[in-house]
Amino acid sequence: MSHKIGIQVTPPLHRVWDPDDSVDFHASRLLLLLNLCGDNPGPGIEGRTKFAKLDFFLRYPGFLERAHAALTDLVERTDAFTAADSAEIEAPMIRYRYGPWDHRYRQFLSFLTARNLVTITRGTPERVKLRPAGKAAAGRLAELEHFQPLVQRCRAMQGNLAQMSGTDLKNLIYALFPDEVGNAPFQQEIRP
Repeated sequence: MSHKIGIQVTPPLHRVWDPDDSVDFHASRLLLLLNLCGDNPGPGIEGRTKFAKLDFFLRYPGFLERAHAALTDLVERTDAFTAADSAEIEAPMIRYRYGPWDHRYRQFLSFLTARNLVTITRGTPERVKLRPAGKAAAGRLAELEHFQPLVQRCRAMQGNLAQMSGTDLKNLIYALFPDEVGNAPFQQEIRP
């Protein structure tokens, strides 16, 4: 049986790789978030609401810029974050009960826990905390050039958004983004 080869044969087209489909991509972002925006000891983030809302600002740089512009009492004008593209979305989230959410958080956190990178302490509130291996991995990621946009956004949240409670972050998001988040139907993808 003869097989055709050469330019007459075109391989099947495949879907372009989408980083949103990669658990590794999300795990890397969350390691950076925990390391750079978490409080000590750990570092870690207390509560799912705070965790998700900080991740929201990390994923949506245009919303981070708008939050900094509104928080003039917490953010010096010279320290305010400026988005290169206000419509950029690192990875989309949906509107859920308490604002932005990603239904895959359990998968991402299980991925990190299974690799001994984080621990999750159950209770009220739940706390996601970096283990030593997770802190080392986050440090290596922070040095890589292609993670610098995420690192810059995390650093921009230090001392302001990262210090707020989950409830305060939720209320801020509803106040600043009523059309995009607060009044959006449940399960709808959030768009700037």
